[in-house]
Amino acid sequence: MKGGTMITRLNYCFSLVLFLFFTLPARSQDKYPQHYFINPLDIPISLAGTFGEIRSNHFHTGLDIRTDSREGLPVHAAAAGYVCRINVSPYGYGHALYIRHPNGFVTVYGHLSRYNAQIAAYVKNKQYELQKFAVDLYPKPDEFTVNKGDTVAFSGSTGGAEGPHLHFEIRDDKTEDPLNPFLFDYSVADGIAPVIAGISFYPLNDSSDVNGSHNPVYMKTVIKANGYALSCPGGEVEACGCVGIGIRTYDLARGSENRNGPYSEVLTDGTDTLYYQRMDRLSFASIRYVNGHVDYAAFKKMHETFEHSFLQDNDKLDIYRKLTNRGIIRFSKGVVHHLKYAVSDFQGNCSTMQFDVRSATAPASIFHDTVKYRGTINWKKAFDYRYRGMAIHIPAGAVFGNLRFNCSAEADSQRTICPVYHVLNEYIPLNTSYTLKLAIPASLPDSLLRRAVVVQMEGSKISAVGGVYDSGSITAHPKTFGNFSVMLDLTRPIIKPVNIYKDKDMSRTAAIELQISDNLSGIAAYNAYIDGRWILMEFNPKKDIISYTFDNHVTSGRHHLKVVVADNVGNTNIYEADFTR
Repeated sequence: MKGGTMITRLNYCFSLVLFLFFTLPARSQDKYPQHYFINPLDIPISLAGTFGEIRSNHFHTGLDIRTDSREGLPVHAAAAGYVCRINVSPYGYGHALYIRHPNGFVTVYGHLSRYNAQIAAYVKNKQYELQKFAVDLYPKPDEFTVNKGDTVAFSGSTGGAEGPHLHFEIRDDKTEDPLNPFLFDYSVADGIAPVIAGISFYPLNDSSDVNGSHNPVYMKTVIKANGYALSCPGGEVEACGCVGIGIRTYDLARGSENRNGPYSEVLTDGTDTLYYQRMDRLSFASIRYVNGHVDYAAFKKMHETFEHSFLQDNDKLDIYRKLTNRGIIRFSKGVVHHLKYAVSDFQGNCSTMQFDVRSATAPASIFHDTVKYRGTINWKKAFDYRYRGMAIHIPAGAVFGNLRFNCSAEADSQRTICPVYHVLNEYIPLNTSYTLKLAIPASLPDSLLRRAVVVQMEGSKISAVGGVYDSGSITAHPKTFGNFSVMLDLTRPIIKPVNIYKDKDMSRTAAIELQISDNLSGIAAYNAYIDGRWILMEFNPKKDIISYTFDNHVTSGRHHLKVVVADNVGNTNIYEADFTR
């Protein structure tokens, strides 16, 4: 990129930031103490993920700090305090640790491979006491006090991590809201401005259109001397009526190909700020509203993230700093709107994009929907509907705007025991789950009905939603719309030994490993016993492996292993083997 281009873009961004600083509440260094927290690792901070980055169904609530593709790096307490929570889960943060600090903040460390010796012993004792691998523990304030810099754990890739890294958060202790760690004077070496990869346009009612289309319009961008520009066939965008704008943008860091999230996004129309979002604070109570903040259909169909620079009716996110008319633009009377985006990372690197949209004097056409709908969902109210053995209840606030409702049914397939119901489609976002009740044949014996499970069917993919059977029907709580039916799960879970067999000598083996899986309803529970005594087996869902690392619970000699695995409808399988140690 030419130097003049960067200077032009930075000058514009600097002017915009000054304007927003003096017209909006700015972040306060008194509110977020500087130089209080230290780097939790011994290596410079390099990011694999940023605060506020958009993930599936949620925003990322911390920093993902790279560990050079290694596990086992010492993780240090970012400041003095005490361990207030320890969570062990096969999912999410995996092995996680929470430290409460006297200044009103809590730091969180996730995807750990293990805890330090003292904490690890405490956790293991609790796991044996509860006879559970997954535990959520809350030690007393005086049990594990730490000083700044103490080694509390070691980095890893447990839980939902796709590779080794440390997930690091700072939370407000009173509200539990995650805060952007960069507000606390953390920094990274970064001289790369965010990328603006695409722009989207959304006609918002039946008399709105963009370039004659009533559907969303997606355009790519090109880089020019003065910033990004639209790669637009015909060279012009024309719109009529109420239209929302969206942006596909991401941030790059030196030495990494990760597409991280930017810190702020601003859309202006001439001298007016239409939309300004900034990633300072998030709330777990509203985090699933991300599904309405993004173009959910594009996310699911094209695997691309377009963020709306306007608000849907039911949007309760706390990331918006300034809005004019909810970010919605009304195009009329041939007026040309001079629109400009400015996208920045926290280090102040900024990219801009200017584009004009001409107002059409009249809509190209009025959209007439010829589909016969069965009702309308008012997003503010609960919606109930019954149809051919299906009953649906959508709670108030579950959808992001008023929605025309439709459903249909087709005959049972060879695999299902009731019709396949089509409920809207999988590309419509939801903020929360709803209730789906499906009638199933009373002629089936109770022993089979107890093995019934609601499934979602999208093409050849079948996934279990769950459900509880009662009085001729099964009730489930899906989090998406789509195609649903009921299947019977009559197959026991599979237990496949990985490194053990009958009468094996395990003296030189560090652990016992078995692979467990289920064909439909999913694994509900597993337990393992050696010589009749429960043993702790960790579960790695990425590999479907359960493993017991030999310790003082097993002495030298001959032993008997028994593993019991149950699925979510009660099918059970048992694996047994003798071994020596």
